Amino acid sequence: MLEYLIKITLNTFYMAVPMALLFAVVRSADNLERKRYISLGFILGLISAFIYAVLKRSTGFAVREYYDLGVLVPSLVFGIALLLAMPWVFSEKSGALYRRILRALIFFVIACGAAYCAPNIMLYPFDFAVGMDTIFNTESMFRAIGYTAGIILTFLTGLALHKAASNISRRAMLAAWAVSHITLLTFESLTIAQILLGRNLIPRYKLLTRSVMWALANTNAFIYVLIGISLAVAAFLYVKVKTTPTVGENPAQVRKMKFRARRQARFCTSVALGVVITLLTVTVGVTYSNRRVELSPPVEYPATGDMIVIPLEEIDDGNLHRFVHKVENGSSTTDVRYIIIRKNDVAYGVGLDACDVCGPSGYYQRKDQVVCILCDVVMNTATIGLPGGCNPVPLKFEITGGNLVIMTEDLAAEARRFQ
Repeated sequence: MLEYLIKITLNTFYMAVPMALLFAVVRSADNLERKRYISLGFILGLISAFIYAVLKRSTGFAVREYYDLGVLVPSLVFGIALLLAMPWVFSEKSGALYRRILRALIFFVIACGAAYCAPNIMLYPFDFAVGMDTIFNTESMFRAIGYTAGIILTFLTGLALHKAASNISRRAMLAAWAVSHITLLTFESLTIAQILLGRNLIPRYKLLTRSVMWALANTNAFIYVLIGISLAVAAFLYVKVKTTPTVGENPAQVRKMKFRARRQARFCTSVALGVVITLLTVTVGVTYSNRRVELSPPVEYPATGDMIVIPLEEIDDGNLHRFVHKVENGSSTTDVRYIIIRKNDVAYGVGLDACDVCGPSGYYQRKDQVVCILCDVVMNTATIGLPGGCNPVPLKFEITGGNLVIMTEDLAAEARRFQ
C-alpha cells in the first residue's frame, strides 16, 4: 500500500501545485473568459497519455524516454512563454491578441502536464497482481488502496490550495504561481537533460552533468519547494482572515463575512494538512519503504545420513524458523536456506527461503506476518508451502515420529536458486 501511495504522490504532486495555482490565476482574471480551453487541454493530455499507455502495454513500440521528450520539450517551451506573458494577466489594458495567446499557452501547458503525469497513473494498476496468481487477494487490495489514497490526497490538496489561492491578493497569487512554475520548469529542464545525456544525444558538459546528478539524488527538493509555496499561500490567507475585521452595515452582512472567514480558515487547514501528509509520505514513508531488514542468521541443522530430522517441539511455537543446509558441489559450497512455520494445530508450512519472483531475497517475520524482504509482500501463512506468486518455493517434507523430516537431495536439487 505504501509503495503506491509514494509513487502516486511523487508522480503528481509537483504538477498539482503549479496547476492549482494556475487555475486560481485564470479564475481571478476577468479578461480570460471562456475557460473551456482548460478542460480541453486536460482532455487532450489524457488522450495522449491513454494512447501511450495502450501502446506501452500492447506493443514494444512505445519508449517512455522518447515519449517524455515529445511531451516535455514543448511543455518547457510553452511554459517559458507563459511565464513571460503572465505578468500582464490582470491588466485591464491587455488586448484581444494577448488574451488569445495567453489562452493558447495555458491550453498547451495543461495538455503537456496531463500527458506527462497521466501514463504512470494509468499503468500502475496493471502491476497490482504482478507475482500473484490472481488480483483478488489482500496484497492487491492494499496496493489499490495506496494507489487510490495517493490520487485522493493529491486531488484534495490541490483543490484546497486552489481555493486558498483564489482568496488572496492577485499579486500574491501570481507570485506563488510564478515560483511554483519556475520550479516545475527547472524539474522539466533537468529531466530533459537526463534523457539526452542518457541517450548520448548531447555532450556531457561538466556543469550540466553535475546538475542532473544532483537532481537525481535530490528529487524531493522540488517537492519541498512546492510544499513551502503551498504553506506560504495558506499562511498568507490565514493572516488575511485574522486581520480582516468582520464588520458590516447590518447583522446579515456580519454573519456572511464570518462564514466566509471560517470557510477560508478551513481552506488553510486543508492545505496544511494535505502538505504535511505529503511531506510525511515522501520522507518517513520513503525511508520506511526503503528500509533494509537484516535477516537473522539461519540455523544449520545437522543431517542424519540423507535426511534432516527436526523435532517438532523446536518449531511448534508459530514463529518463522530459518535453516540452512550446505550443499557440496565439487570444490564449492552453496548455502541452501529453507524456512518452517507452524500454520495451525495440524499443518506446517515448509519452503525455501526464496521464491520464483524475487529469488533468494528471503523472508522475515513482522509481528505475526511473514513478509518478503525484497517486495514487502505479506504472505498468507495458510498458503506457505503451496506454489505460486511470492510464496516460498515449496519443499517436500514428512511428519513422522514427532519429527519433521526433509531429504537432503531435495535441498540439493534447489541449490541453483542460491548461487
